[in-house]
Amino acid sequence: MTVVCPSGHTSQTTDYCDQCGARVGAGGPGSGADPGATTVLPIVEEVDTSPSIRRDPCPACGATRSGDDRFCEGCGYDFLSPRAVAWDAVVVADRGQFDRLGVSSVAFPVDYAERRFSLVEGENRIGRSRGHAGEDKPEIDLAATPVDPGVSRLHAVLDRRADGGCVLRDVGSTNGTFIGDELTPIPPHTDMPLSDGDRIHVGAWTAITVRLRP
Repeated sequence: MTVVCPSGHTSQTTDYCDQCGARVGAGGPGSGADPGATTVLPIVEEVDTSPSIRRDPCPACGATRSGDDRFCEGCGYDFLSPRAVAWDAVVVADRGQFDRLGVSSVAFPVDYAERRFSLVEGENRIGRSRGHAGEDKPEIDLAATPVDPGVSRLHAVLDRRADGGCVLRDVGSTNGTFIGDELTPIPPHTDMPLSDGDRIHVGAWTAITVRLRP
């Protein structure tokens, strides 16, 4: 006796398909079925409830992995052949943030040129160096003119993780660190996961956008 499983395979075994393993549920010996007949069973939609369908987010951009897809739909990260992920921090002057904060004692810089910093693996400190000889300067040094006086000497950290992810951590800055257009700063000394394109605000008008490098 042969049966047809829900996937359309012809199987010599009547309990589980001998080609794909799907349960077919046909009667065995003693069921009254014609031994020479092929029984076509109704196709029942299967719902996979195994833990394997629950995937961790993409380590590069945080997007949810879709099933067993090899590449991330958000950034193209290869789940089967992990690669080193490169991040950049792009710094600009954000007029919108300046206006939202209503800063009156500081002038907004109209000639601020974009600055770009490559993030090294590990901690990338955001701050302002003092220009002293032998000083341990932050990796993202915002001391160049025009200077945002609202940025602390050591303001926050962008932590690039070994798994390719990136988190933001305020290290106790005076004026706080903000994500997006939020007017409430993130909690100090708390890791905040970031995704490609997230914008961070520090100081009176400084905006830092984290980018995955192509």
